[in-house]
Amino acid sequence: KWLSDRALPRIMFLTVGLVAAGYSPDRATYFAKLSGAAYCSVQSLTDWDCGDKCFGGVSKVQVCKGKDTHAYVAKSNGQCTASFEGTSNIPSTITDTEFWKNGTLWGHCDGCTVHSGFLSEWDSLSQCIMHSLTSIGCGRGAELHTTGHSLGAAVAGLANMELTRGGWTVAESYTFGMPRTGDQAFATQLTEMLEGRFWRVTHAKDPIPHLPPEHLVLNWHYVHAEPEVFYKGDVADGYVECTEDGDEKCSSQYRNLPWVALHLPQHLDYMGVDTSFFGCKNWLPGGPVDLVDALI
Repeated sequence: KWLSDRALPRIMFLTVGLVAAGYSPDRATYFAKLSGAAYCSVQSLTDWDCGDKCFGGVSKVQVCKGKDTHAYVAKSNGQCTASFEGTSNIPSTITDTEFWKNGTLWGHCDGCTVHSGFLSEWDSLSQCIMHSLTSIGCGRGAELHTTGHSLGAAVAGLANMELTRGGWTVAESYTFGMPRTGDQAFATQLTEMLEGRFWRVTHAKDPIPHLPPEHLVLNWHYVHAEPEVFYKGDVADGYVECTEDGDEKCSSQYRNLPWVALHLPQHLDYMGVDTSFFGCKNWLPGGPVDLVDALI
């Protein structure tokens, strides 16, 4: 081989531009680490010293605290990046996404209804995110790379739309275990806005992508933005791409299974990365993980 394996990631970073070259498992793994890092403590993110998920090449980290989660912006291998934390309280997430939250109209998306809980979290972060991006040299007009897992994936989807309409250019977005975030109008506009630059990665029987249920309300339905990249097993076993919510070649083949606790580990592992507080340096037991342990 004329290029060493160590050289390939650097070449990949240099060649990624506004129009991504299609889904990349290597890029997905890279963003899974960035989204997993968002679960680590604010101090460890600020210091960029959170364990294996805080890899080299990341600088200018600024952390924003939201209503229930936090997010961070940074320069990652020279690219403007925003990563959104999911929730550590999985039972609460399941309850909130399925039963308690209503849809609400959103002014940043023409005629769209979105999940009010996800929107509330993004609204609590948005001003800090925009200010922090500007402070690290990634203000309006900059190309931006975004990621998030679980609740953080839904927030990333909302961020992608508002930041695009606000003058940023989302060059690349990988989400993991993303719940349905809004209605057909939202899904269509986000899909068209980020065509060729957005990938919704799902893993096996992870229950969260099936929430909220498609027919939670009578007058409108939750729908996923596309495309979906589905891993039925390990990363090495390959993936399937789908472009329609409900395509049973992808995760929808499991939509009628009881999404019991036995499947939660598949939500916490994307691309072989701990997309949760697991793997965070100096994380102490006795916190939110106990809620997960009680289920699995």
